[in-house]
Amino acid sequence: MKKISKTVLSCLAVVMLFNYCTSVRTPLKTYNDAGAPFDLEVLSGTREVVLRQEKPWEEQTLAYYKVLKTGKHNWQMWYSSWDNRRNDDYSGYLPYAYSANGKDWTKAVPGNKNNILFGSGFPKKDGIVEQDVFIDGHSPLKYKMLFTARDPADGGKQKTFYMESADGIKWTDRRVLWNKKFDSQFSVLVKDSLYHIYLRMWEVVNHIRYRVIGHAIADRNWRVIKEPEVILRSPYPDFPHIYNNATSGINDSLQVFLPTFFNEKEDRVRVRVAYSIKGQAHLMDADITDDLYHGEDVKWGCVNPGLIPAGKNRYWLYYYGVNKSHNRFMEKGHVAKYYRVLVAVKFR
Repeated sequence: MKKISKTVLSCLAVVMLFNYCTSVRTPLKTYNDAGAPFDLEVLSGTREVVLRQEKPWEEQTLAYYKVLKTGKHNWQMWYSSWDNRRNDDYSGYLPYAYSANGKDWTKAVPGNKNNILFGSGFPKKDGIVEQDVFIDGHSPLKYKMLFTARDPADGGKQKTFYMESADGIKWTDRRVLWNKKFDSQFSVLVKDSLYHIYLRMWEVVNHIRYRVIGHAIADRNWRVIKEPEVILRSPYPDFPHIYNNATSGINDSLQVFLPTFFNEKEDRVRVRVAYSIKGQAHLMDADITDDLYHGEDVKWGCVNPGLIPAGKNRYWLYYYGVNKSHNRFMEKGHVAKYYRVLVAVKFR
């Protein structure tokens, strides 16, 4: 069992980190492992490949996906794919798969000749990206999807939409939540009859744009009652961007983030650990990149939102990895895999 060890920063490192944060931007409160209320363990020997490229509409690559366990033997997946004609994020597809155990997946939609829910592929730009699917059991249309797409009624402008469904397969007409795009996979948690939306934002400091994590709130009628605001920034000079958030609700007060940190100039990524407790976000000095991808040819990857319980203090963590780096994502020849691994969240 491999455990992320506690890290005690030297006085010099603390001073350097403080100077960087205060000179570049106003810092939010940042903790290392020693300040966290839990330890995160990636359990060795539990990693499994759960999906590979097989269909023509998956040739170019696979990307963001979401897995829900909706019954003892009922698992559902919504994922992004593109064929080799891709020339735009929206010239791809949103396919569907289902499973009895979360490992072995069937790519099919009942009554369809393929498993594509949305998207026609090139030259059309009618696909859906950045999707999160979540369940609100208080609604007859209990499946909810938040995503970005182009609005054909508004000159193809990129906007944030939502849809609803009774089964996760047949969806209502899309409706606009924001008249802008938030470029990374959403994470939505239902708490106190509200939708807590975690998303990627841009923040401009000294004429430089940084990717940061934001938080917004909507009610059950999708009325936004708190507009997005920044909750987490990167303090790392070598990885100044937080690409996605990969949020999971552990209990009523604790949310865990497993975001990809990005060095845009060198085209490198690391997967780290952060958390929010009682509304305050903190960053742990914990890097789980090698735990997720050891032995794999992976140059880009992201963790999915939504850890899935798998026993006491144990969860299935779903994520993906690609052999092409972020800045080469439009190229052909991708080898993309979907993985899962068991993690333990142990409170101190």
